[in-house]
Amino acid sequence: MPEFSAEMLGGPRGKFNRAVLRRQVSGKWYDSSSEMPILARYLLAAYLPPFSLCLGVFLAVLLMNYFLRLFNIAVTKGISVGWIFLCFAKLSPYFLSLALPMAFLVALLLTLGQLSESGEVMALRASGYSFRELLKPYFALALLLTAFLFFTNHWASPTGFHAFRESYADALARVSRLDFEPRALNRLGDWEIYSDAVEDGGGRLSGVRLVKRIGGYKRLRIAAPKGSAHLVSRKGLRLDLEHGQLAWPNQDPKSHTTASFGSSEMFIPFSASDRSARELEIQELTTAQLRERAGDASEEASRRREYATEAALRGAGATAPLALFFVACPLGLSLERRSKAAAFALSLAVLFCFYGLLAVGLGLGRRGGELASLGPWAADLAALAAGAALWRWRLAR
Repeated sequence: MPEFSAEMLGGPRGKFNRAVLRRQVSGKWYDSSSEMPILARYLLAAYLPPFSLCLGVFLAVLLMNYFLRLFNIAVTKGISVGWIFLCFAKLSPYFLSLALPMAFLVALLLTLGQLSESGEVMALRASGYSFRELLKPYFALALLLTAFLFFTNHWASPTGFHAFRESYADALARVSRLDFEPRALNRLGDWEIYSDAVEDGGGRLSGVRLVKRIGGYKRLRIAAPKGSAHLVSRKGLRLDLEHGQLAWPNQDPKSHTTASFGSSEMFIPFSASDRSARELEIQELTTAQLRERAGDASEEASRRREYATEAALRGAGATAPLALFFVACPLGLSLERRSKAAAFALSLAVLFCFYGLLAVGLGLGRRGGELASLGPWAADLAALAAGAALWRWRLAR
């Protein structure tokens, strides 16, 4: 415990006088006016290790849901393991929006509970420090995390998730080896390929037929008695056909255009031509795009509510650290015995209630009227109300 000089006596009713408080640290005396930066560093030093541990655990649990899927694709498609870590980097902003508030709450309850159990809170209160001064570093950290989450939720998370979905689609379209089955349709890019016989592991083909299903020249048919297939790594498939014919139906169903060839070489890319027309998932849209679509009168009313509710959810999620701060502080300062177990149990209960209300608000926003799109904010408002009630109870003790 730190040593205090006799000069700190003299306050009313025997309390310490903050004006002349001096503290001895490493053989030197420091006035109370210069003590707050030291106290802030001490409180943050006690908080950051559990916060880092909780953040790492929550991120690992969230990312593990994607790991097996990505690992399976990397193995089957012949993609390097580095691609998995690249996908994790793109997904990290998306998962930080959920992991950061949870880690902040659990670490804050653990830290305050430990400080209360060891008597350090009581000693600092006896030295004249108010709750406001003790909690000021954690409040500043909550504000910092809230500002970071506003940037993450509204821009970095949807941008990173979009980059992940594009990379994931590229991996699915990638072919690492020729694996044609005889007398079976094989879908590749815009085309469907059929072959009566397959030789040399898929290299030599007999009775080849191709049909273009999507994109330009749709319904174009090509047939050749024999040919060969060659894989172009990470790009597509090259077909060399001999003595074949092609047929392209006209607008008139009774006529079509035909042609024959002695030899022909064609290239089929792995990615379909309609790839760019893929409908973006709502998680891939930035908040500005969500609000633009929510205000588009041509969209269905249910879709507009969904876009508006998602935008509100991102704002409510960003302010979660600030709202949870007001709940965690009175709870953590009230823990005196078995603080770690109690703090962990309280954090789970608070997280269950908070994110349960967030889910209820999200559901109401998507089904209700115009004002119901603000439903996700109910969790933050409930946390602030609970925090005010808990503070009244804590100060009345």
